[in-house]
Amino acid sequence: MGFEIANLLGSSLLGGILQIIGAKAKAQQDQFKMMMQKSEFIAEQHDKSRSNTNSFFMMTRRIIALTCVFSIVLLPMIAPALIDVPIYVQSEIVTGSDWLIFSTESTKIAWKEVEGIPLLGWHKDVIISILGLYMGSSIAKA
Repeated sequence: MGFEIANLLGSSLLGGILQIIGAKAKAQQDQFKMMMQKSEFIAEQHDKSRSNTNSFFMMTRRIIALTCVFSIVLLPMIAPALIDVPIYVQSEIVTGSDWLIFSTESTKIAWKEVEGIPLLGWHKDVIISILGLYMGSSIAKA
């Protein structure tokens, strides 16, 4: 009689575990299906925006791109050459020391005045991003 009860409990337990595993797999399948539908919707919206031939839309995009290039990259380079404008650059100062798992390091932000034309790493990143987006849409049309 004890073996039959153990068999019944074991079978019930195994059946419950398999039901939970099956429900989890079904939920992952539904999640993947929804993710693919969302991806397809986003791709359709991107195609719609790329195929927009409205001249106002295209001119607005050009103005935004040129304004960003001028204000982020060109203006900080031109301003010191034309007028005496101080340019400040944010820098991080790390103080303290690091001993294996014990650290007494602290980071403070300081603004330093630079002479001449500052060209920081993020200037390059921003201009590459803007040009890549602008040129990429033009190449996609060709």
